[in-house]
Amino acid sequence: MNTPDIKQNPHPRMRYEIILTLKDVPGPFDAVTGFMQYDVTNEQCAPFDKFIGIYHKPPGQSSPIAFVPVGANEYSGTIYLDLLQDEDYYGLGVCHWSMTAAIAQLKIGEVTFSPGLLQEQIVKQEAITQYFSKKDYGDNSIPHRSVLGMSSLSEVAPRYHDEFFTLTLSSKEHFE
Repeated sequence: MNTPDIKQNPHPRMRYEIILTLKDVPGPFDAVTGFMQYDVTNEQCAPFDKFIGIYHKPPGQSSPIAFVPVGANEYSGTIYLDLLQDEDYYGLGVCHWSMTAAIAQLKIGEVTFSPGLLQEQIVKQEAITQYFSKKDYGDNSIPHRSVLGMSSLSEVAPRYHDEFFTLTLSSKEHFE
């Protein structure tokens, strides 16, 4: 089975601005980047392997998000929900692509902080705040470490709340 030639939509219209807001971060980041993750939603468009019982749909795709500073503690990037072109790759029907998540990546030394927004949150234009320990900032004891945030500090004693910083992702619709 050949790997399909996945093309970008020449005229994407479902555009959103992603805003990343930093609060109480202990210092600057070496890099602020991100990516959009896309997956095929209808696996029946791909060949079925009866032996192992799965469809061999096209592999998930990612595309970078270029975050630019727009304030002292704020970055902005543009994403498209319809960036990839739906197509019939196997002669079994059109495969439909969906952006599943937008992930920011804030790197300091060996540590990468990775807050994300799911497609449903982007479409609803929700703001999602994630909490990260200030102790992880610049802790290079483990090479290439990725840190996921907590969605709440409810499990953390109030006296320790100031030991966390927040990264908030939100979206604004800008359809063309």
